[in-house]
Amino acid sequence: MKKILLTSAGLSESLKKLFFTQIMKKPQEIKIILVPSALTNNDGAREGLLLGIFELENMGILPENIFVYDLRYILSKNYSRMHPLNLNNIPSIFRLLSVDEMNEYDVLLFSGGNASVLLDEINRTGFNEVAIQAVDNGLFYLGVSAGSMVAAGNLPYNLGYVKNTITVHCEKGTTCGNLPQQGEIYLTNTQAIWIYGDYAQIVE
Repeated sequence: MKKILLTSAGLSESLKKLFFTQIMKKPQEIKIILVPSALTNNDGAREGLLLGIFELENMGILPENIFVYDLRYILSKNYSRMHPLNLNNIPSIFRLLSVDEMNEYDVLLFSGGNASVLLDEINRTGFNEVAIQAVDNGLFYLGVSAGSMVAAGNLPYNLGYVKNTITVHCEKGTTCGNLPQQGEIYLTNTQAIWIYGDYAQIVE
């Protein structure tokens, strides 16, 4: 069952309640794959990542249970390797994770930053294929800003969870309720799109 939460600016207090209700584990037991690859050479974005990790720790999630997985380290899926290395013996931070490895975690978190850079890295490495399979298997997808946009219709070759385009950090958001069939969706910093199976709604 797909569980996807596409936020504008992370978890508000009400969204945290939804998050914990769906994960159904104590905070100290939750394991997260954090993908920071939307970050560019911008200290504002880097600071946002630090604030995000700080917020996760404030939620009770242990630092050792946050696996920072930067796709910029991963070989392109079509690259012809010159050295016959057994990638299974390479630390997981430097190679493409398998679906089974991903499903040992509870949450796949895509952080904010540059959505185009993030989606390029997702598709370049082939991470789109394993991520979609893992999410279909029940891995909770949590998007923040750019991490939400790559799941929607903002860019070509997106992850395809929402057909609509999403605009984040809006002063006025689209009315909460069932997801519109078409048209742009505007999210305030306390709103999100919640997808559970085939059910999709704007919530806050």
